[in-house]
Amino acid sequence: MNRKERIGRLLPAPLAAIVIFLVALILLTPILLSSGQPAAGILTQADLIVDRVPGSNVTHFYLRGVGTTVRYSEMSVDWAANFSWSSAFPAGPLDWAVGANGSDVLTVIFATSADPVALNVSALYEVSGTSTLYVGELAFQVSGGGASGTDLLSTVTATSGLAGPSPVSLANLPLTIPLVNVGAPP
Repeated sequence: MNRKERIGRLLPAPLAAIVIFLVALILLTPILLSSGQPAAGILTQADLIVDRVPGSNVTHFYLRGVGTTVRYSEMSVDWAANFSWSSAFPAGPLDWAVGANGSDVLTVIFATSADPVALNVSALYEVSGTSTLYVGELAFQVSGGGASGTDLLSTVTATSGLAGPSPVSLANLPLTIPLVNVGAPP
């Protein structure tokens, strides 16, 4: 019996694979469960959550990071109203106003009864000299569902790579829209 056969008897291949996996897991766990902030672009995706209770005239917007435990350097929600709704993002210049913003925050919240409403949202994440900017420019309108009698939320966007289902019944809200990662800010 040669050396390879003796080792094979003591440590069969499936058992060896399990041992290697467990050793790798033990070595990587401190990295995966670090108490510090994650690197920019890793676990830092920002979302816009849209919510409106059926029968209410107020739409709530929550700009936050995934998992809500990642602190962002800056978050802002600018908004505009008084434009004509169409199936495309408003073409004319919009009169943007500050809706909500914050520095060193987990989330910002904005609520409005304007309908339709356009939002220009951004979330800047910075850590260890690197940064990632998440953006989105969207417009929303709530309208009656016609024969179904269900109110619907329609969404259009001017941001390439950003999409949300449209229309969506208010009964199916909240709606989570992942923002676009544009890399480091200019």
